[in-house]
Amino acid sequence: MGEPSGESEALQHCPGCGRHLENGQNSCAGCGYDFGRSSGAPEIGASEVEPTAAGRSAGRVIRRKGGVTWGGGQIIAGIILVLLSLFTSALLASIIASLYPEQEDALATWISVHLMALAIVSIIWFLGLRHSRYPLAVLRLSRIRLPQKRTVLLMVGVLATSLVATSLYAGIVDWLEVEILSPPDVDSDIIFDGPAVLLTFQALALITPFSEEIFFRGFVYGGLLPRLGPWRAIVASALVFSAFHLSFGVVIPIFITGFLLAWLYWRTGSLWAAIGAHAGQNALALGVQALGG
Repeated sequence: MGEPSGESEALQHCPGCGRHLENGQNSCAGCGYDFGRSSGAPEIGASEVEPTAAGRSAGRVIRRKGGVTWGGGQIIAGIILVLLSLFTSALLASIIASLYPEQEDALATWISVHLMALAIVSIIWFLGLRHSRYPLAVLRLSRIRLPQKRTVLLMVGVLATSLVATSLYAGIVDWLEVEILSPPDVDSDIIFDGPAVLLTFQALALITPFSEEIFFRGFVYGGLLPRLGPWRAIVASALVFSAFHLSFGVVIPIFITGFLLAWLYWRTGSLWAAIGAHAGQNALALGVQALGG
């Protein structure tokens, strides 16, 4: 089935890669997102158009197997729910961790990370993914396989650029002696002692990158992409990402990192690439603190 004429401006950009679509175009030349498939499971970024209900205008956005099934309202609701979950999980983790005072901060961090991951997955499922037949394809998480050389180079480039930008920012702030904008150091108390340090890496270098990427890039950026286009969606999602970190000292470097990760997601078409770069940055920060401590 071809793409119906007069469809809303959500179709001006490919939901798979953000490339501008010409009128009458049935597939994306950038990522292969196909608007004409009518049967079978889609590839990553492929789609199937469902018939519109009688009485609906031709300009109404129609749902696709390979495209996002949520809009601005769901994104706002998701941000609010994740914020509430952030404070709730921190409170519950603090209460539970108080039973183990020897490593209270480390245990509280580990518990809150896992509670937040469960909350994020539940929120994204309820607000968007439950409406899709292929939720992993929507998030670009399906088909785990060895990355292409280009993807690896982009991941390494994004990681290096983020680290350099963060270092330059810290150096400029120190030179200007603006203490309120200084990035805080990683608190050594949140790192478990001895072999249990592996639990800290598991939480902060694996679970945190995964949960944050599926929310900020997969859900927020993915939902904004077909409506705003790639560059405005990248900026908007990076602003949301930085606002969640609740510290003046990391607003700018986190915005830069969020911008780079969203760009990486857009250029590779895979959320695994963004997760890998995010995990690498967190692991390096933890490793420096663990070794230095």
